[in-house]
Amino acid sequence: MSTHQFQPDLPPPSNTVGVIGWFRRNLFDGPVNSVVTLILGYIAFVGLWSLLDWAIINADWVGTTRNDCSREGACWVFI
Repeated sequence: MSTHQFQPDLPPPSNTVGVIGWFRRNLFDGPVNSVVTLILGYIAFVGLWSLLDWAIINADWVGTTRNDCSREGACWVFI
């Protein structure tokens, strides 16, 4: 009579689970999806950078009148 010992289950490969696995399954599962993901990611990055530039970097923070605001960024003088 032979004896059989059960081996512990091996964990799944690291590229099929977690965040990396989700990205590979949903965003990079083929050449077309990869290109679309990269293009939309670039558009989102440029849009968010422009918003950050307007809302914070080039914004006017101090002043008392509308004349204290420049036309380059947001006018937070009245907030």
